[in-house]
Amino acid sequence: MGSVKDLTITESAYENRPGLGHFVFSDRYSVFDWGKMPDSIVKKGKALAVMAAFNFEKLEDIGVKIHYRGLVTPQGKVINFSDLKEGSNGSNMMQIDMGVVYCPVARQIMGDDGNPRVEYDYSFFEKNRGKLNNYLLGFEIIFRNALPKGSSVFKKIARAKKIKDAEEREQTLQTIYQKLGLKSEPKPGDMLPKPVINFTTKLEPGDRSLNWIEAYEISGLPINDFMKVAPTTLKVNDVITEQAKKTGFVHCDGKVEMLFNNDLVVADVIGTLDENRFGFRGEQVSKEVMRQWYEKNQPEFRTACDEWKKTGKGWQERCPVKPIHLKPTISSLVSQMYMSACNQYTERNVFDVPPLEEVMDSIRAHR
Repeated sequence: MGSVKDLTITESAYENRPGLGHFVFSDRYSVFDWGKMPDSIVKKGKALAVMAAFNFEKLEDIGVKIHYRGLVTPQGKVINFSDLKEGSNGSNMMQIDMGVVYCPVARQIMGDDGNPRVEYDYSFFEKNRGKLNNYLLGFEIIFRNALPKGSSVFKKIARAKKIKDAEEREQTLQTIYQKLGLKSEPKPGDMLPKPVINFTTKLEPGDRSLNWIEAYEISGLPINDFMKVAPTTLKVNDVITEQAKKTGFVHCDGKVEMLFNNDLVVADVIGTLDENRFGFRGEQVSKEVMRQWYEKNQPEFRTACDEWKKTGKGWQERCPVKPIHLKPTISSLVSQMYMSACNQYTERNVFDVPPLEEVMDSIRAHR
């Protein structure tokens, strides 16, 4: 299915009936949109599955609809997070309800510059607005509570500063700040006055930013249902943020995917170190650790990824710079980070690892 988790389908989905599937969380990881990297992070998949299960069950407790059914044991039994025993190492498989996926039609058109480009036709969703059910919405909802190092916001600011026309440059910068609820340029680590929501495409090869009108247009939802998307997203954010604060984390940002099955249903995975960014004692506890490791130890790889992803699907094969292997020490420490962060966040010692403070102290020298 993807670079870090796989999907197996047990029962197909239909408009009038959810399908049944399993997410299998692998020990793979991905940075810079590369896809599968050359190393694995031991027990990372189990830590992600356990954190996601914990968050889904908290959402269900407050009445938010979810596609999660439970964790699956090696014996095939479906259990809840509360059924996990201390030191059990959890499970890397999750049972889920499934929806139908309607993909936009890709069309090649001639751009204004005379070169061909791909445009995606979502007219199917407009023609069938309000008639579709049990389907995946074609966007992801991004929420931000803070601006950690590596946030895409700083890339937008850097690009805006390169605009030659002074008036246009200042106007572009002020627009970015205003959308964040800010009056001036932020610094890495700054908290936002309140959560900010943005949309990106889900069913295209790359993540294309959408404004609210564009998100509505491709959603296929009646306006009343579309207007529930933001409040539902904020509920997800609130649940994760409150648990993070309770357990010593800062919840910086994350994303939500949704199905529509007679109502909005929170889908995919929520509140993990891969889907969200968490801070702990002033440092990021997420796959950002590996991003930073590559930026320090192979900076040309990040640069190549940024350039070659602009060339379209399959760019990884064409890119001349390939990722090097992680050093065994950092690989082992990142493995411990995933497990110890899961323990800390869920307030259960599901994994037998040192406390997160000790692990992060050891990682610091490798950032």
